[in-house]
This record gives sequence, structure tokens and C-alpha cells, in this order.
Amino acid sequence: MLTRLVRLSCGRVGKCLKSDSRRCFASDTDVGSTAADEDIGDEPWKDPWKYAIKRKGSAINICIIGIVISRLTFAEKTLTSFEEANVDWKYVERLMPHKVIPDIPEHSQYPTPSGWRPPNPSPDLPYYVGRRRTHTLPLFLERRRDQLDPKTMEFEYVEIVALRNVHGDIFACERDLREYLENELKHPVATNVDELKGIIRVKGADRTLLEKFLFDCGF
Repeated sequence: MLTRLVRLSCGRVGKCLKSDSRRCFASDTDVGSTAADEDIGDEPWKDPWKYAIKRKGSAINICIIGIVISRLTFAEKTLTSFEEANVDWKYVERLMPHKVIPDIPEHSQYPTPSGWRPPNPSPDLPYYVGRRRTHTLPLFLERRRDQLDPKTMEFEYVEIVALRNVHGDIFACERDLREYLENELKHPVATNVDELKGIIRVKGADRTLLEKFLFDCGF
């Protein structure tokens, strides 16, 4: 009697498991259809991962697609609009630096009212002084501290003219420059030569005299 009851209960449990498994593994639209039952099989509990993983993967894909769509719609709502302004930039382009050094400007007569003239150096000189990219002479003013004044106990400052871009025999250029300045000023001047950088510094002479020397040499 007891064995019969156990057999009956096992049979009922098996039928319930079959019906529940078919309901669980069937899709929402194919509940009760024979095609879904054939795909799942009669005994899905033997390999439940075969169906569970497939259904889980489809759910993950649906979630990912939903998240992407929601983000796209949120981005479309939050993006700001823009308006393109038609502005003529020709006046701004004139202020931008040139990529190529411009050519030497042409004038009807030389020297110009500002005293500028184009370079025309002599080929016999053993040195050469190159101009800047603006076609001006490479002369710069430097203000340095000099001797201490014993009365005021303050340092005196002097202006030094630096001639840059000297190529070739820089010592010959310094000698000719010093002789020219001393003949003009009638007193000795102090000079310093930086051979590596191509710089000649002069103390005790005005910048205009160095300009005159360079123009007379054709630089």
C-alpha cells in the first residue's frame, strides 16, 4: 500500500514538473504552442543550463539595447543648437604672423624718410652682418649695472649696444667698428666680443653711430 502511494506521488510530481518547465521555458507569445514544446523537449530538467543561458543572454541583449536607446534619446534632448556666423576674417588675418619672411619692400628712392635702405654688402669684407626677419638691423640696447657711486652708495647703470648676427671674422668686424666709432667720437670706446653667439657689445657709443657704420658697409 505504501509503495503504491509513493509511485502515485512520484508520477504526479513528474507531470507537474513537465508542465511547469514547459511554461517557464516557453516564450510569452508562444505559451501553449507545440513548436515551443518541441524546441524545449520532453525532459528539460536534464540540461536546464542549455535553455537558461540562451534565455538569459537574450534578456541581457534586450537590456543593453534599451540602455543605449535611452541614452541616445537623452542626448538628443540635451544637445544644444548652434548658429554659424558669417564673419569676414580678412582684417584678423592681417594681424597673424607670417609663415614666410616677406620680401624686401620696394621704394622709389633710398634712403627712405625713416633712414632705411636695402642691404648691399661689399664682397671684399671678411665678415657679414645679417638682418632680422623684419629687414631691420640687429641692434639691441642692454641696460647693465656699472660702478658704485661712493656719495649716494647706489650703483650706476649704463646702456650697452649689442650688435648680433655677425658671421665670419667677428674680430675684424670689431676692429673696424671700434676704429670707426673712435674717429667719430674722438674718444676710446669699450667693446666685447662673443665669438660663439656672434655678438659685439659696445659701451660709450650711441646706437645711431652703429647704424651708420652698418649702412656704410652695405649691411
